Amino acid sequence: MRPSTFRNSLDNTIRFIHDLDRARNVEDISSQLLRHLGQIGAEHVIAGTFPSDQPNRRAQLNHALFQSYPKEWLERYLSRGYLLKDPVFLRSQEKGDAFYWDELKPYKNADPICRRIVEEGREYGLVEGFSAAIQTLDGQTVGFSLAGRQLEANPDMRGVLTLVASYAIGRAIALQQDPSEQKREIRLSPREREALQWASEGKADWEIGEIMAISEHGADKHLRSARSKLGAINRTQAVAEAIRLGLIV
Repeated sequence: MRPSTFRNSLDNTIRFIHDLDRARNVEDISSQLLRHLGQIGAEHVIAGTFPSDQPNRRAQLNHALFQSYPKEWLERYLSRGYLLKDPVFLRSQEKGDAFYWDELKPYKNADPICRRIVEEGREYGLVEGFSAAIQTLDGQTVGFSLAGRQLEANPDMRGVLTLVASYAIGRAIALQQDPSEQKREIRLSPREREALQWASEGKADWEIGEIMAISEHGADKHLRSARSKLGAINRTQAVAEAIRLGLIV
């Protein structure tokens, strides 16, 4: 995504961020996501940490951060142990980037079980979708998916949807923490704010280093410190949080 497009997308997402800040439970997060993203055809959403192996049914449910998938589909999915054969899960683990479900054809063609999972999901309205694997600061991977019968698959929206996913996941994690931790005052150093400002313009670490006359490692260090102070799970959420708090413009 071009820097100008990235910036415009951030601006257009501020209302969603403010609404999500008012969420008091994970059900509110799902509702706000679908309210804002219903215009592109999103009808269902789910997010959860990736397990290291095939967990049992109860353990799989414990991995979920929030979800509004059809209950009947989840019952079938969990009871049949579909997780490790799910092409969405396989694609997310293999490449770790954001993608639309029309990119899953190689997996469906290679494995009849993958194809069956996709076809059965369609029976419950999970026809088209978007997924992203979000990396948290503690090294966990959180899978995020939107789905609907006619989800708009616009390549230019990948960055926006990834930002939305990051912030929603961060908010879900924050709701699990001590409320006193959420109210702490945020103080960024001038260099941390400058690095985040350039990150909000879509600059890569090496570009930020060049602009700030420091090394790429130095730029990464400032951004990591800012993420930690902001309680953000990744760079994208840190930028959104800093804009929301008025720390960058």
